[in-house]
Amino acid sequence: MKDLLIVEGKLTPLSSKTHITYQFYMPEPAECLVIDFCYSPKTLDDPSASRELIEDAIDRYVNPSLRPVYKEQWEKFVPLQNLLTLSIDDPDGFRGSAHRHPNEQHHVLSPKESSPGFSAGPIQEGIWRVTLSVHCVVTEACHYTLSIRGGASAHELASV
Repeated sequence: MKDLLIVEGKLTPLSSKTHITYQFYMPEPAECLVIDFCYSPKTLDDPSASRELIEDAIDRYVNPSLRPVYKEQWEKFVPLQNLLTLSIDDPDGFRGSAHRHPNEQHHVLSPKESSPGFSAGPIQEGIWRVTLSVHCVVTEACHYTLSIRGGASAHELASV
């Protein structure tokens, strides 16, 4: 397997509702593309910070007559979670997305089959893009790593 992209980053709540796009070059056609993505922490474990965020959301989005009831039951909304997801574009366009909640993800794309959410098809030469969608960061910081590898042989595929 050849490393095609390895990146790390740090996000804050200000990063919420943004997208980060990385490009990588696939130098030749391959039999598979392997994407490993993880971020942490997954949950906000501070009860007072959680309560503050929940009450702020209640004030913004809940009918004023219902706010006291929701605020009384704020603990029903914990734990609050960071949510980051991935989408992939090959040189011809959209190849799929992994809009999943787990903070550790492993995806494989290949000509005959691919991980759920991604289309099977040729792993072709050219510029590919992976977009990290930062839906929500509720912790003070959220660190992520993304690695993408490409391979050509059956032996390389067996090690995936």
